Amino acid sequence: MQPSRPARSIPCHRSRIYAALILLLVFATAPVADKAAAEEPSPLQSIDRTTPTLRKPLDVVSHGSAVFTANSRTGSITAIDQKTLTIIGEWSTGGTLSAIESNGRFLIATDESAGRLLVMTPDLSQSKLLLNSQHSLPTNPVDLAVSSDGGLVAVSSLWSRTVSLLTLDSSGTVRLQSSVSLPFCPRRLLFIDCCTVIAADSFGGNLAALDATSGRLLKQFSVHGHNIRGLAVNPRTNSLLVSCQTLDSSTFTTYERVFWGVLMQNGLHSLPLNTLFSSSPQPSFVKGVQERSEFQQGGNYAVKSEAAAAAPAYARQDGPGASRYPLGTPSIGSGDPGAIVVTSGDITALVLSGTSQIAFRMASHLPFERITTGRRPEALCLSADQSRAFIANRFEDSLTVLAFGKETAAIEATVALGTMRSLTEEDIGEQTFFNAQVSLDGWYSCHSCHTDGHTNGMLADTFGDEDRGAPKKVISLLGSAAAGPWAWNGARKHLEDQIHTSLLISMQSQISTEQLPVQPLAAWLRTLQPAPGIATAGNRLPDPRILQEARRVFETVGCTNCHAGRTLTSADIYDVGIHDEQGETRFNPPSLSGVSQRAPYFHDGRAATLEDVLRSAHHNPNEPLTDHQIQLLLNLLETL
Repeated sequence: MQPSRPARSIPCHRSRIYAALILLLVFATAPVADKAAAEEPSPLQSIDRTTPTLRKPLDVVSHGSAVFTANSRTGSITAIDQKTLTIIGEWSTGGTLSAIESNGRFLIATDESAGRLLVMTPDLSQSKLLLNSQHSLPTNPVDLAVSSDGGLVAVSSLWSRTVSLLTLDSSGTVRLQSSVSLPFCPRRLLFIDCCTVIAADSFGGNLAALDATSGRLLKQFSVHGHNIRGLAVNPRTNSLLVSCQTLDSSTFTTYERVFWGVLMQNGLHSLPLNTLFSSSPQPSFVKGVQERSEFQQGGNYAVKSEAAAAAPAYARQDGPGASRYPLGTPSIGSGDPGAIVVTSGDITALVLSGTSQIAFRMASHLPFERITTGRRPEALCLSADQSRAFIANRFEDSLTVLAFGKETAAIEATVALGTMRSLTEEDIGEQTFFNAQVSLDGWYSCHSCHTDGHTNGMLADTFGDEDRGAPKKVISLLGSAAAGPWAWNGARKHLEDQIHTSLLISMQSQISTEQLPVQPLAAWLRTLQPAPGIATAGNRLPDPRILQEARRVFETVGCTNCHAGRTLTSADIYDVGIHDEQGETRFNPPSLSGVSQRAPYFHDGRAATLEDVLRSAHHNPNEPLTDHQIQLLLNLLETL
């Protein structure tokens, strides 16, 4: 039976610069050249779920008579019987799981730490989970989607900025079709029809539509927002639903602006598919539509003739115009909206991860209602008959079951995945970081701006630099605990001081001063490592001789005056010829660790790329860098 999961797979029924970049960066690979053949299935090790641990379920999927959770911390998969809501079993994959899907025959999961795609077969009558095959993936695979017929698989790899497009046949054999490099870090994926997949930016508001059979770019577009965490198609309105947040960079953080939802808006965008794809149709929209019945026999996909091709789902000329539904009202925030499902009966369910709630509406024209779930609901899926939704609670190791009635929905049960161990200070800090209820009225969490500890790439006027009216670039926190001082003007000499200011001013937290969770947050931030350089993540390291020459240039042109030592920064502030709106000209240099993943650059984001930074002459106006020096420095910076 084909699993029902409209948030990722639906049956068939900013710029030109970005588009050009994607076209230039598509690398097709012959299917036979990269093939993971199915082996004799081997059983995965069963786990005693009574042993205290932290599972951290990040994803959930319906498959047959059970639902399965992908547990990131333990690298395990838990099966729950959909009828009895009892645990069938839990098995270790030996990795760090980030996503799980079903194609009706197999369970498919991504192992982020090892860069693997796992193809598995459940044998629930024997309480076994069998591993059929494994396939190597680019660094940090974080999400996957499966086509409606189960024959195509798309995997997003975060730091390598890659979407891998694969086929999966009836024997469990995986073949790489193509690998697409994007100008943004992808996370969420969704098939909007048989062979068109949407990839969404993990940090900003960019999206790309790809032909999953060829890897061709079909469309690049964006929403006014960031932190895209939910994608779904509403078949009733023929619209793409996108849940995200929108930070108003021109608004500084005061009680009033946070209370009214002006500073950080949480919303559900509805984008008509016919409008998205009608302005610049690509030939592959018709010619790339594939006959999808061959994968069960392990055959190739036969391209239909243009005349015989059925009209894709996005070609229908119905549904309303683009719209944005605000989530939250004054005093009732909806921080960190996330995963979405839409039933065939037009019921929409959407997790509000930051406030630990599930929002639902019984029809598209009705307002959302909300119910409390477990801590940090991260993902959800529908039961086979779409009468219930199963919600994975990341920080509670549990599954919330939401039952849909004729007029409303209600919590049916909460299923514990196993015994939880006591929380460490780092664990408490992580949960605090992702908790929007730390902010005034639950409008946003630390994650809302510092996405997964990184940055949403936007400007924020938070009073962190001790003035207002001069918004600054949101700094990545990955590796920042070892790279003080903090704030753009270097005013905070201790990490705890910066956290204290952020909680009181940026978050407008109503927690009493003596109870502010400063120490747990500091403990967790000290566990975060810098993002890998783009070249490192993509396994595209330059020749060692080039890097050696680049390091010499880095030293001789004076880069080490500000960016030195293990953290590639310094404790001083410098005037590089740029001033902010309040006349400030001296800033603390950010660390260069992971710098290639942190565009745009400078305190106000004026430089779109690292090359723009090097050509700006702000660092050494008297001796501009040569083209050769710039290229060498770019090669080096992309490895840091």
